[in-house]
Amino acid sequence: MTPRIVYPYGPAPDGVPVLWRCEAARYSYVIDADADRYGVTAPQLEMRWHRIDRRTPKGAWASGRFVLLTATKRWACLTEEEALDSFIARKQKHIRILTKQLKRAEEDLALAYPRSAVLRVA
Repeated sequence: MTPRIVYPYGPAPDGVPVLWRCEAARYSYVIDADADRYGVTAPQLEMRWHRIDRRTPKGAWASGRFVLLTATKRWACLTEEEALDSFIARKQKHIRILTKQLKRAEEDLALAYPRSAVLRVA
């Protein structure tokens, strides 16, 4: 199943070299301004293109950033498919990191609770 992808900048201009970056985006909105109540939209995948300003033998400049196109980990990619794969890899790593941090936090919190009262016979 193909994910639903939004193009906030519209389609890339024909004949113009671009790099692609896929990101999840959420936007805040006002529920009730008088009561200072705000909400957040559901996440959506956004595919953004960035015009290549200058090419080099190993990469390209786009949006004020240098993207090393020969690297495994790139800020932007040459195709939309690569950009989606890069997004998936970034989010999988993000989940791994946060899972480890959660496990450590749970272990730290467990230090504050005494173990079950077990009588030790010497």
